[in-house]
Amino acid sequence: MNLGAVRAIYFFEMARWGRTLFQSVAAPVITTTLYFVVFGAAIGSRIAQIDGVSYGAFIVPGLIMLTLLTESVANASFGIYFPKFTGTMYEILSAPISPLEIVLGYVGAAATKSII
Repeated sequence: MNLGAVRAIYFFEMARWGRTLFQSVAAPVITTTLYFVVFGAAIGSRIAQIDGVSYGAFIVPGLIMLTLLTESVANASFGIYFPKFTGTMYEILSAPISPLEIVLGYVGAAATKSII
């Protein structure tokens, strides 16, 4: 197994994520905040507490999980889709590395980005 190739793909993906940090971190936070403000203002004032739980306390964990899951899938799929779209995937596929090493590099980076 060519660990240097896995490492190169991994660090390339992590560097790409670092270059698009605003797009990967700040934009989802702003979007989640806007969801909370819009739904909180439109619906939250009309819904009474249920079993002592307010609408805001109910909706915030769901919005956070929605954002985490959406961004995890988006970051992982973008790492594969964009090289295919730009044609750089052909360079990776023509390199002397196995498909397993390519998958390990991309999946490792996607898992790291999802945890962060």
